[in-house]
Amino acid sequence: MTDLVQTKRRQLLKGAGVLSALGALTALGQPMAAFAASTGADQGPEGSWLYTVTATSSSGLPSPVLGLETYAAGGGYTETDQLSFMPSSLATPGHGSWKLTGERTFLLTYLTLNHDTNGTFQGTSKIRQVATLNQTGTAYSGSGNFDVYDVHGNVILSGTFSIRATRIRVETPS
Repeated sequence: MTDLVQTKRRQLLKGAGVLSALGALTALGQPMAAFAASTGADQGPEGSWLYTVTATSSSGLPSPVLGLETYAAGGGYTETDQLSFMPSSLATPGHGSWKLTGERTFLLTYLTLNHDTNGTFQGTSKIRQVATLNQTGTAYSGSGNFDVYDVHGNVILSGTFSIRATRIRVETPS
């Protein structure tokens, strides 16, 4: 290679390195901006919450019930609550989906698998909920209904509920 070709090649590679580094820095900056933008009520319920459910119809279930839940970006959902550990039965954590339906409002549907105390499968539960975030996105309230199914898919228990939840915030250790 001639000296001119080698010089041009080095300049080209250096330029590509600078452009790659700038591209990487730009790409790194974008997720941080997106993360920072997702902290308001306009972004939906993404994050983790402490909730209290109160039965509004005679369902035979204890009331109120405390639980923890996490709404994932993209619509995934997981939760666990006091009913998962009742002395007479066991339920898996709930798994489901959510979606925004309007300004600060969203729908949620999730399922649990129910077992007796010996671990024998007893059926499923389906919970459906509608909720509205407060103006600051730090709390929400809503209502919904649930159905408990036996192993053949027959409804054996139904009811309605109201829910109030508070967002779990990051805190600095004391």
